[in-house]
Amino acid sequence: MTDSTEQRLAVERALMERARANAMRQVEQPPRRVLQHAIALALALAVVAVVMLGFDRFLTSMQKFMGLEIAEPPPGPAEPMPAYVVPAAPHGTDAAPNGGATSQPPDSRATPTGG
Repeated sequence: MTDSTEQRLAVERALMERARANAMRQVEQPPRRVLQHAIALALALAVVAVVMLGFDRFLTSMQKFMGLEIAEPPPGPAEPMPAYVVPAAPHGTDAAPNGGATSQPPDSRATPTGG
C-alpha cells in the first residue's frame, strides 16, 4: 500500500509543479517588439500613401483628358476614294483586262440595230 500511496503522491506533486509553472508563465508577458511594430506601421502607411498618390495622379490625368476639346478631322476630298482601282488596258491590245466582259451595263438609250 505504501507504493501506491507514494506513487499517487508523486503524481500529485508532479501535477502541482506543472500547474505552478504554467501559472508563472502566464504572469510573465513576453517583451513587446515595439521597434518591429513601429517599422511595420510606417511601411504600411507608406504603401497606402503611394497607392493613394498614384490614384490621384491617374484621376488628374483622366480629368485633363476628359477636358480636352475634340478637334474635328480636316474635311476630306469631295469624292470618296475607291477601295480598288481597275488598271487601264495596255495600249495595243484589243482584249479587255477581265476576259472580255464589261463591267458597265448596256446603255438603255441606245437604239437597236436591225431592220
